[in-house]
Amino acid sequence: MSRRGKTAKVSTGSFEDRLTALPDDLLHHTLGFLEAGDAVRTCVLSRRWRHLWRPIPCLRITDIDAFRSVEKLNDFVYKLFMLRDAGSVLDECELHLRGFLQLDDFCVNLWIRRVLARRARVLRLDIYTNLPTSSEEPLVELANQPLLSQHLLRLELHGVFLKERFLDFSSCPVLEDLKIADCVLHTVKILSQSSKHMSIMGCQFLWDMRPPRISAPSLVSLQLHGSNMIPVLESMPFLETASVNLCQKYEEFCDFCDGGSPEVEKCDCGMSELYWDNGRKRDFSVFLEGLSSATCLELKASPEMIRFTRDLQCCPPFSKLRSLFLNDWCLVFDLQILLFFLHHTPVLEKLILQLCKEPRSAMKIGGSSSLEQSLTLRQLKIVVVKCQMIDERVHNITKILSSCSISLAKINIQKLYTVIQWKTSNSEFSLLWAVRVCYNCRARGARFITVDLS
Repeated sequence: MSRRGKTAKVSTGSFEDRLTALPDDLLHHTLGFLEAGDAVRTCVLSRRWRHLWRPIPCLRITDIDAFRSVEKLNDFVYKLFMLRDAGSVLDECELHLRGFLQLDDFCVNLWIRRVLARRARVLRLDIYTNLPTSSEEPLVELANQPLLSQHLLRLELHGVFLKERFLDFSSCPVLEDLKIADCVLHTVKILSQSSKHMSIMGCQFLWDMRPPRISAPSLVSLQLHGSNMIPVLESMPFLETASVNLCQKYEEFCDFCDGGSPEVEKCDCGMSELYWDNGRKRDFSVFLEGLSSATCLELKASPEMIRFTRDLQCCPPFSKLRSLFLNDWCLVFDLQILLFFLHHTPVLEKLILQLCKEPRSAMKIGGSSSLEQSLTLRQLKIVVVKCQMIDERVHNITKILSSCSISLAKINIQKLYTVIQWKTSNSEFSLLWAVRVCYNCRARGARFITVDLS
């Protein structure tokens, strides 16, 4: 009898609610990792949990399947902010709303203002819902008003339409990290005096008279990839690392900027507005000037990019650059572009060249002897050449670098391999098909092949 009683006592103790016994601050922090709907549902656990969700420091609205309609989403977010503890600080807010069609611009703008009013330090907004399939279905457009926040440290925007006044972050004096992806930017300037890290990925720039500029004098790192154009980069004296993809194509030759025509009316690219500020002298670099303070630079471009070729003619010195990554745009015109660029990197220590599979133009050593003779890279410690095949370009690179007093021991050639992963759940014919796929892939040069037959 006593044994059964002891057993019952142990069983009762095993269901002790240790989670509820934790301090409020720890529970608030833990609830902040949950999706907002799940955090609110904890109010039914017990009387103590009834209001625990109200002051949580992080709000994450990411489970769009739980709402099923825009009306339910709007109603939930409205009540969430109305019932939340008004005196509590909101450290972070994440609104991940991909999948909803016809989101209300007014509601989204209202949510942003309420988040900032709660002194949020981090705001992530991921929409990309109203795909621009027609003029009647544009992206969600954020209000053309500057953000006002003395606390915002990090801002991430995905899939929205932004205009000029919104992109003036002068009223966010402590903003350090700015990330903009898959957005439409209708502006002539992105301004942030305080930002130290900026990333603009896959965006479409729209502009009327002058090409857009980026003014961010405090930047330490910069990423520009996948946009329809590269904006003009103003001075960035504290820049350390930059990764810029200039691989636009289909640029047109400009009679004024490229042909030397004195008639500014013949400018078709819009860059004459920049040269106008300089007395109509085309003697400064538009893109490279802002990158000239970097110590680590990744620069990808296309040989067809006229504006970048124009920029190289006024290339500024990269007096701090230690590490440089270039793709095969620098190998055209008998390697003269590569040598010309290296002339402006006096303290370069590491050079990485990544070559595409097929040569884009015929290469000849002749014509570059004067640049070779005057080139000295005393600080250069290693050259890495990444390629899918060792062809004439690789031999020409080693030959020219050797003629510039660079030891072959410093040149490391790495062959790139294709990695292919394949998964199938159809057991019938899977093994036979896998063998055939592996054989074809291996014949095409694939080095690593992963096949999952589960």
